[in-house]
Amino acid sequence: MAAAAWLVGLAIHWNNGYYNIVALVLISAAIAIGGAACFGRPSPAIESLSGKAIVAMLTAAIVIDALLIWQRTGDNRLLGAGALCLGVLGALQAFDLRSLRVPLAGVVLGLFWIVASVSIRSASTPRIDVLMFQQIGAESLLQGQNPYTARYPNLYGADSGFYGPGVVDASNRLTVGLPYPPLSLLLSLPGYVLGGDSRYADIAAMTASAGLLLLCGPSRWTALVAVLLLLTPRVLFVIEYAWTETLFAFAFSVLMFTALRWRRAMPYALGLFLATKQYSVFALPLVPLLVASDKQESAIRVVGLAFAVAAAVTLPFFIWDPQAFWRAVVEFQFVQPLRTDSLSHLVWVHKYFPWVPWRQAIPFVLLIGTIMVALWRSRPTPAYFAGAFGVAQLVFFAFSKQAFANYYFFVIATLCWAAAAAWPAFEDELGCDAG
Repeated sequence: MAAAAWLVGLAIHWNNGYYNIVALVLISAAIAIGGAACFGRPSPAIESLSGKAIVAMLTAAIVIDALLIWQRTGDNRLLGAGALCLGVLGALQAFDLRSLRVPLAGVVLGLFWIVASVSIRSASTPRIDVLMFQQIGAESLLQGQNPYTARYPNLYGADSGFYGPGVVDASNRLTVGLPYPPLSLLLSLPGYVLGGDSRYADIAAMTASAGLLLLCGPSRWTALVAVLLLLTPRVLFVIEYAWTETLFAFAFSVLMFTALRWRRAMPYALGLFLATKQYSVFALPLVPLLVASDKQESAIRVVGLAFAVAAAVTLPFFIWDPQAFWRAVVEFQFVQPLRTDSLSHLVWVHKYFPWVPWRQAIPFVLLIGTIMVALWRSRPTPAYFAGAFGVAQLVFFAFSKQAFANYYFFVIATLCWAAAAAWPAFEDELGCDAG
């Protein structure tokens, strides 16, 4: 699963997550490897690899990622030096650090926070609606105004093709409000309040996600996987453009951490996860994989508590203006057009096989098929849940009408959790230290 995560990272690095045939091949390879690791039988060739060889390959992947980040820092020497230092400190996790492992990982997390903060302060503010939605949404909420009421300008040309029919009015303003569920806004709000920029919340979310990965079972393996997530080649790009998948990855990280270390809190973490992003509902069929190993829990009880938490966060905003909320959070997603710059097989199908009917149904058919395979091959563990959900999302995005770096970034986070959640077995097989 770590290999699949790394390949997805390379794919979005290739052309910043936009359509590119080489990047699409990398995505396809990640699907094949992730699917085989999650649903297939153990490979004798992989099983025969020594623990040192696997650790060496993961370390090499981290070094390559750090070099790729450094490559994109351009003339900003401070950012470049920071990226290289992150690579060196991250690679040190491959050694037997014993009691120094967690403190050194803390240094990596702190350095990442500094590098990411320098990145958003030194880069020009991107002209992108995602950041605009969060900034204006946060300001509206602080002023007691409904962030889901249409009041947002269209940053692009009236005929840009970025929005579906009816989304831009005659005055070149959007007819929808904030297109994200309430918890995304609430999570980004501290960044806006404390730093005047919601992207500081993205930095905090990324740092916390990597920290939770490490703390799920502090070891050589989990530390390396945490660094692999933190050094995804386009991580600074995702943060600079304020994509909310960093917050979604954090919500998923909280869910996985509770599944592994704090079972009583897991239903509530699932509820917060469901309230963060629309496509979190795709995880619901896989919830039995999280609870089947615990006789004191039932999927019905867990989902019931989760829905109660999600409703407690979401309903106040829905009641505020049901029509505006539905228009922004639900309806807007379905009227969005096919983006021909998406990193998606659907773009290739649209280009070469335009006669294929019901093309936009393809990702949902494949998603359902992948989930059915996951349930058929059922292995009720948090690691399998994360892997199955990650592969299902990867397949879904790889054939969606819109698929960019941010969507695949969330997939990387789920695949990293799948790898990290298997840490007890990996520690035994790899001969890694637990300290």
